[in-house]
Amino acid sequence: MPKYHLSASSCVEHATPGGTRRLSGSEAVVIIVVVALAAVLVAVAGVPGPDVLWLLAGASLIATATIVCSTRLSFRAVRTALKAALTAV
Repeated sequence: MPKYHLSASSCVEHATPGGTRRLSGSEAVVIIVVVALAAVLVAVAGVPGPDVLWLLAGASLIATATIVCSTRLSFRAVRTALKAALTAV
């Protein structure tokens, strides 16, 4: 069994044999950028904290829906859902 070298960047290494999944480097960078932008909006731009939280929640919802639609749903299912939505109007 390979031994893993623990370093300062251990929080961004791949999953260990124990079963816990750690963040990849790109995931960690995205989280850091989002938190930094939220802090800049509050500190510099003067946007109220609750508004920043609503913005983050909406962006997360849109990102999740986009990923789910692009990976889980087939084009046939999307076409059927669109047809049903358009005929219901």
